[in-house]
Amino acid sequence: MGLVISLVRLTWAVSYAAFSLTSFILTGFAILGERTPNRVANVVLSLTSNQYSEFPLIMFFLDLLFQSWLSVTGTFHVSPMARFFSYVNVITAAGTLYLFKRSLECQVVVENFLGEISKENKTKFKLPGVTSPKFWKQFMNPFHWPRNFTLNENIPYWTSKEQMYAMNTDGWESVLEMAVDVYRPDNVEGGHDRPVLMYIHGGGWTSGSKKSIGPLVTEMIAQNWVVVAVNHRLKTKDGYPTQLIDCKRALRWIREEVQTFGGDPHNVVVTGDSSGGQLAVMLALTPNDPAYQHGFEKVDTSVQGCLVQSAVLDLVDANDYRAANGRERFIREVALRPGFPESAENIAFLKEHSPLYKVEGTNVPFLIVQGDLDTCPVETARDFVKEFRLKSTASINYLEIPGGHHCFEMYSSPRGWYTTIATAEWLNHNFNQPGASENKIARVHELVEWWHENN
Repeated sequence: MGLVISLVRLTWAVSYAAFSLTSFILTGFAILGERTPNRVANVVLSLTSNQYSEFPLIMFFLDLLFQSWLSVTGTFHVSPMARFFSYVNVITAAGTLYLFKRSLECQVVVENFLGEISKENKTKFKLPGVTSPKFWKQFMNPFHWPRNFTLNENIPYWTSKEQMYAMNTDGWESVLEMAVDVYRPDNVEGGHDRPVLMYIHGGGWTSGSKKSIGPLVTEMIAQNWVVVAVNHRLKTKDGYPTQLIDCKRALRWIREEVQTFGGDPHNVVVTGDSSGGQLAVMLALTPNDPAYQHGFEKVDTSVQGCLVQSAVLDLVDANDYRAANGRERFIREVALRPGFPESAENIAFLKEHSPLYKVEGTNVPFLIVQGDLDTCPVETARDFVKEFRLKSTASINYLEIPGGHHCFEMYSSPRGWYTTIATAEWLNHNFNQPGASENKIARVHELVEWWHENN
């Protein structure tokens, strides 16, 4: 019996050591946001570090619970290894508390941003903080969905000719990817002409799904926007820009059909995360370009606004901001182009599909949201905004989020929902004015509670 108890305690001690070491490393990455030369490692670290960066108190209490269990079972008393890692966890605990403190910095950043976009109203914004019960209600229940909406799934946007070509080239599974999901609030009916949010998912152009939607999409559904979530083909023999062309086909479908669901086909804002952000920006910057709409050249593929988060904005990366060589992966695995990635032809191709090099002359309003620890370098977002302001007369707003990692906005965390408040207000401020009232502007809904204080 004593041997069994010793083995159980050893198992707990080893598990605790592994948990503690992992927590220590991931907390460090969450704080520092280091980029590695390996893209896969960056993806894994981004996904795991986000758990610590966005939910630090949860990780803190999980560790505390584990330590309490080891104390109750007597493991600390007989295991020097467990005692050693308990000291390591003191450092980790300090790190997670720092991460929580840093997540609160987003409150002030967003309040300043909201004041800037509404400065003509002389409105002062005050968002709920740690003294607000609403803050803790949201924090303890981060999984939110609006209740009253209808989901119309997997609506194809191809024509019969496009269907046959895709089937013959890439098979039926590829054809099935050419579809949209429409989220229609239940109090919106056909002909209501509500603003439309066209959402393009991320996933490095070769993975991901329209089902992967974050707090912004659910929030806009709650605010009576019609949301169209778009799938594009992921792996095709033709390679990129197939994904961009598919997104334009989806926009064609919106132009022709969204009014049936209560959306306004002439008030469409495109949004996306990561690679979906690149596709969204390219969609906005190449309206009616016949190179990307063969067979439907006469369809209007312009949009009224563009909002992207954690977006890939420069494929060339001439300044080598990225630690990993994104050029090579994009040329070889996404675009499927021959030759060296650094050849003149391929660099020209990368420039042609890098939003940073396409801003001149656009008249589409933009909002760029980027975390300052993003593996899609924040320096690129800053360069894009600077270039946009030099070469375009359209408006652009920029929201840089302290401590934000790649796709942090997909998490319903304090940082995530502060950002959601900012992006939702930008959307309503710019594209929902005709039907807006003071009651809609000063709204209380399930996701967050916030209010305006007039000077």
